Amino acid sequence: MSEAWNEVSLKDARGSLDKEVYAVVEDLVKNKGWRLRAQGHKYAVYCPCTDGRANFITLPGTSRNPGNAAKRVKRSASRCPDRHELMK
Repeated sequence: MSEAWNEVSLKDARGSLDKEVYAVVEDLVKNKGWRLRAQGHKYAVYCPCTDGRANFITLPGTSRNPGNAAKRVKRSASRCPDRHELMK
């Protein structure tokens, strides 16, 4: 497996994500069990209930409108199958 698929810490992503996007990602990782991984140009968060397929959201490094980007990430995460409790 390539190093690009390894999980990274929130500390690693803090400096390269917009403040609003980072706040959403921090909540997903710390409180909801999502995994942060280096992928593509920046990062992606992976849902804990993958169900045999990759449920992930790509994260913008620098977006034109950080508030809208944060809303997109939060909205996408809310569409995830709600089986997080089964993964614990």
